[in-house]
Amino acid sequence: MAGVAGDVLEPRSVRVRDRLVARLRAHTLDARLAAGVPPERSAALSLRAARLIQPAVGIALGRRIDIVIDQAEGHVPARARVAARRRAVFEAGAELAALSRRLAAPEPRAARGVAQVRLLLTDGTGPLYSPRAGEELRAAIRRARAALEVI
Repeated sequence: MAGVAGDVLEPRSVRVRDRLVARLRAHTLDARLAAGVPPERSAALSLRAARLIQPAVGIALGRRIDIVIDQAEGHVPARARVAARRRAVFEAGAELAALSRRLAAPEPRAARGVAQVRLLLTDGTGPLYSPRAGEELRAAIRRARAALEVI
């Protein structure tokens, strides 16, 4: 891990506190990563980014997207506390399915994109759940899909 002093990275060991912050503040760290904050800014961000790019996380998020699609299509009953916007999900079904496939693919995923997908799925005020989100669902999907690509 590295600490940031101005624009210079300084090596630093990972502390137990960093691991706790990465675990307990996952949503906040995901929001920072999704917004483009570099993981190198803190040990907690680096740890969270490392977790997000693991293949198992991509597969799990892809499965969650598939469930949202199935629920919107009426194949399985909705069990979420906040139901997804069925019509918006139905209309964006192809884009969501493509996002799911990309998450499950063996190619590397950028932490920023995975964080955006995770927020899309977990933020009850976001475009997947709220018509007042301020962003259309398809635009959020395209943004997350583009951010998944490792440059």
